Amino acid sequence: MTPIKRPLAAAGAAVLLGLTLTACGGSYPTDASKDKFCGGVEDVVTATTSVAGEEPTEEEWKDLQKAYGDLGDIGTPKDIGDTERNGFEVIVDTITDLDYDEAKKSFGDEDGDDSIPGVSKDDEKDAEKFFTYVQSACADQSGS
Repeated sequence: MTPIKRPLAAAGAAVLLGLTLTACGGSYPTDASKDKFCGGVEDVVTATTSVAGEEPTEEEWKDLQKAYGDLGDIGTPKDIGDTERNGFEVIVDTITDLDYDEAKKSFGDEDGDDSIPGVSKDDEKDAEKFFTYVQSACADQSGS
């Protein structure tokens, strides 16, 4: 399953943030409370699990973009590491910047290539580390 398709089909916070391309770098708040941050993550989970099929419709994509945009507006807690923070930025930037037609090209990824076009392996690793951070930081709220 592709990194773009995986979070759209997933129900848990562990894989809800699987999109990455490039990060703008540092434009999001760095002082979010844990409760607000985890609330934003929960909103992303809700938008993700609201996708009716394996791939989102254009309207569902807009809902996902809004949830990720709101998460970007919230920012991250102070205790997040630099690597995880970069993963956050990469994910939020990608979702909010990727138009539906471009996103659709990655949904089916029939060639079996799990890498994301134009994304460095380092950014992909940072995003995976962000997933782990979310699991830990929001375990109390998500029931994980």
